[in-house]
Amino acid sequence: MTDPSISGAGCVVVLGGRSEREFSVVRNLGYRVVLVDEQVPWHCMPWVDAHLDVDLDDRDAVAEAIRAELGDEAPVAVLTHTEPRLPLMAHLNGLLVDTPRGLDETAAANCRDKWRTRTVLSEAGLPVPRFVLVTTVDEALAAAEDIGYPVVVKPRDGAGAFGVRCCQGERELREAVAALFAAPAGALEGALVEEYVDGPEYAVQTVTHGTRTSVLSVFRQRMTPPPVFVELGYEHPSGLLPAERDELDQLMRDVLGALGLNDWISHTQIRRGPDGFRVIEVNARRPGGRLVEMTTAVSGVDMTEAVTRQAVGLPQPDPAATVAFARYASIVFDDAGTLLYDEVVPEPGPFGPLVEVEVEPGETVRPKEHPNGGVYGRIVVYGDSAEELDLAERRIRDELSLQVVFGEGLGPAETDSREFKSCC
Repeated sequence: MTDPSISGAGCVVVLGGRSEREFSVVRNLGYRVVLVDEQVPWHCMPWVDAHLDVDLDDRDAVAEAIRAELGDEAPVAVLTHTEPRLPLMAHLNGLLVDTPRGLDETAAANCRDKWRTRTVLSEAGLPVPRFVLVTTVDEALAAAEDIGYPVVVKPRDGAGAFGVRCCQGERELREAVAALFAAPAGALEGALVEEYVDGPEYAVQTVTHGTRTSVLSVFRQRMTPPPVFVELGYEHPSGLLPAERDELDQLMRDVLGALGLNDWISHTQIRRGPDGFRVIEVNARRPGGRLVEMTTAVSGVDMTEAVTRQAVGLPQPDPAATVAFARYASIVFDDAGTLLYDEVVPEPGPFGPLVEVEVEPGETVRPKEHPNGGVYGRIVVYGDSAEELDLAERRIRDELSLQVVFGEGLGPAETDSREFKSCC
């Protein structure tokens, strides 16, 4: 059992997590950390005060394990940065925390369930693609006929672009839906068939204090063309005109208000089609990859610290210094083979570049569009102009000297050392 005398501020329960930053923020604010996961990774144990292995799909078991660990002490907050655990987090906050703050169960469900997201926003008169919830291939075909090809197929509760595919006709749709239904089922039944919105995409990061939303960053997102959607990179500034940015900011305030997301953060994907902005995804979490660091650089706000402070009821600090230009470039490949590269140690500093390759030299890689390909790392650079970003990225790529080589009898491995194959 944790010792309440260690910290007078109390205890924060964290559901899942892999990054030291998720836990150090809590501890630096004066709270003890209890990490709860299906199987707590060894590398996380030194970062927390206590850890519990529990079946996170059993809400009652999780609640009882936390009560047994804390005794008569109520947690100050239950927190997660893992999207599938947001509904559980909201439930436990309402059940165990004396003064629950942040994301409630309704808002968590509104964001986690893509069908519910679109239904709530559509009923509020906000722009979303035309959509239909389907449970069979025949229903999907009928929905596509009504909407008109091309259509996008996606799981109802997926994340990271898993299972998302653009279909130009009946054969592609049959294959995509059949593959989706053949995959392990999620918590929510069915899939979405929706209108494909052709146009530029933007990643929008926000923090909401009470009901007042501030847009922290808007990044122009670069993707592979259909049928699959692989993140190639992000740019700041976004290229939106001032009037377009004002329209987007107001749309975000309306969207989060309709979904009931208060005292929390969000990472939203929006496309600008021929008839204006359309909301594609609303995620009640920080973005993945290194978009948190990129958002901090351009806004002065660390989303990991911001959401932690909201969860425990602490005020936000003043924003830090910012940079004018930023670029996030995914490391992807066009061919399969063995990856060779040189290690790069970036220059230190608040706006120093970030360089990550998530597989070791000598591992095999696949093309970006392959189901087992995708994103193998990232380069993030900052500067005072687009030209400065070009030079910085080129210098890092030259130093990395990424090469995909082939050999007789070489076949890409079925798995690699990455935890995820997408960025955000």
